[in-house]
Amino acid sequence: MPKAFSPEEVTRWSGYLRTTPEITVLIPCWHAEETIGSALDSVEAQQDLPKHVGIEIVIVVDGRPADQQAVAQWIQRKGSSRRWAITLVYLAENRGAGVARKTGYRYCSSAFLALLDDDDVWSPKKLSLQWGWHQAHPERIASGHGYERTPMYHAIDFRRLLIGGYHLHNSTVMIRCSLWPYQPEPYRFSEDWLMLAMIAALQPINVLPCNLACRSAAAPPPMADVHSLSRQRRKLRLGQINALCALIARRQLSPIWLPPLVAWNLLLALRRWLLDCWCAARLDAAKAE
Repeated sequence: MPKAFSPEEVTRWSGYLRTTPEITVLIPCWHAEETIGSALDSVEAQQDLPKHVGIEIVIVVDGRPADQQAVAQWIQRKGSSRRWAITLVYLAENRGAGVARKTGYRYCSSAFLALLDDDDVWSPKKLSLQWGWHQAHPERIASGHGYERTPMYHAIDFRRLLIGGYHLHNSTVMIRCSLWPYQPEPYRFSEDWLMLAMIAALQPINVLPCNLACRSAAAPPPMADVHSLSRQRRKLRLGQINALCALIARRQLSPIWLPPLVAWNLLLALRRWLLDCWCAARLDAAKAE
């Protein structure tokens, strides 16, 4: 029988490297039995960080005992070879990735926050390269890098985020906490876009010209993953409109821009729907042949 959990249960495991955490890796976990091990392995495999730079991992299980058990099994399997300390936060009910990150952020104690999705993996040099960039640029709040391909742009500002076409995947973002006056956004859809927009309203987000993250080989393609938010495009688009309203309420965006930006979002949604129809038609034609 699975254990009964309180609304927020916290369990901690120490790692054999007892260095003071400089970087916290924050991972929301939902339907991740097949992929969370790969994500954690990629954190354990980080290379080339100075010896004094420690890592802590904060995992927030978003209401599923099976995910909590998968994390516990990974920890047991790694045994004494596990390098980094882990804090596991269990939420009694599913609240969405935004609430999971916001809850987990309370347990982050490091100077830097690195976000990782439970179905992604990092290159072994991801943290060393990104942390090194922040050491050379102590005035910058946040940075990102390529996801599955090298980006063609080197910074994302507020205007580019509003227009669209420029986006940082969650698993590429690193934030210097001392300069960040906010927290993760507690919404279920487009909370990542809103978080980036709030940062970009203060200063552009640097994008390292390298690919340091990708989807786990253990994960199905996003459009074949029944639990992927990528399949819920209508809700994602509505979530972005809600994020625009939040920016207006926070006085980061003038209300005059809401109608054209909503119209632009609807146009982008139509474009995506047409592309999906075209891809589906090509797939059906290929099967018929």
